[in-house]
Amino acid sequence: MNNEKKKPWSKVLSIICTVITAIILVLTAIIIVNIVICRAQHKPVSFFGTSFAIVQTNSMEPEIKVGDLIVYHSCKYADVEVGDYIVFVAGEGFDTAIKGQSVVHEAIAISENGITTKGVNNPSADRAPVTAENLLGKCTFNSAGWGAFFSFLSKYGIIIIIALIAIPFIVSQALKIVRLSKQSEEEKKAQTAIPQIEENAELPPTAEEPEDDNQNDI
Repeated sequence: MNNEKKKPWSKVLSIICTVITAIILVLTAIIIVNIVICRAQHKPVSFFGTSFAIVQTNSMEPEIKVGDLIVYHSCKYADVEVGDYIVFVAGEGFDTAIKGQSVVHEAIAISENGITTKGVNNPSADRAPVTAENLLGKCTFNSAGWGAFFSFLSKYGIIIIIALIAIPFIVSQALKIVRLSKQSEEEKKAQTAIPQIEENAELPPTAEEPEDDNQNDI
């Protein structure tokens, strides 16, 4: 009875491991395809309008520090207000080292010519205004802890993804091996139990009873 009760649980665990593996594979495929498409189009990696980046310079310190993770959402040019931290592609007027890269600065003025931006830690405003063409979105979140975490993922992400894919598969295979070993043990016990029952069923031979002398007299 105990073995019969354990079998459904092993099947459920095997199904759960299979489902987890399938989900991880699908999510990994979506992420990889999205990264390839974004890089081919020279766009930042984005998921449903939300993008992530690691800050590389100290122009926004102490508000946003080097190594912080920033999360920004795509927005329209008309949605930007003074005081917003916006992310844009650095164009003319920026150093050649960061030209063409994503920059997060504060919007300090908005006019028909564009959005005037400035790094909190910079002494003066940026030379070129941000236009609708190079505006990427508004910064909505920043975190030093998550920045360190995602920096770690960027270095060891492939190893972690492989581990996440391999662990459910290994667990499911281990469960199958355990289940098969239990089944083989049960079969062996059943095979050894059959001859014992047959031997016990047979009665030992008894000696023939001597004939009654009275019957011979009759």
